[in-house]
Amino acid sequence: MQESGVRIFLDTIEVPLKLGLFAHEKNAPQRVIVTVEVYADTASYLRNATPQSIIDYNVIYQTISSWADRPHTQLIEDYLRELLTLCFDFPAVTVCRASIQKADVFGPEQGAGIEACIRREEWA
Repeated sequence: MQESGVRIFLDTIEVPLKLGLFAHEKNAPQRVIVTVEVYADTASYLRNATPQSIIDYNVIYQTISSWADRPHTQLIEDYLRELLTLCFDFPAVTVCRASIQKADVFGPEQGAGIEACIRREEWA
């Protein structure tokens, strides 16, 4: 999706979420894996990087981690929408790719989930 650019990423962040439509999913949190990649224009991002202008992956990580404290949510899409919005809140982000996977939905290590890869102009 991105021909060139700076890639900032968080890889396989595991968080227990109360998530799902089915009755058995409401009994206990599920192991969920979140991966996020954001891209910025290489030249402008690197030339102008300051502590105030960077894409701060810690902000994204803290938001994902805080999801564990939330009440039950039916749709994984709600989390994905929130994550994409958060990433595009950083002005330097030109593209965001994010995936959220229920890690054990069909058995141990048998996951399913959702992923989006979208350009800023498509999200706006």
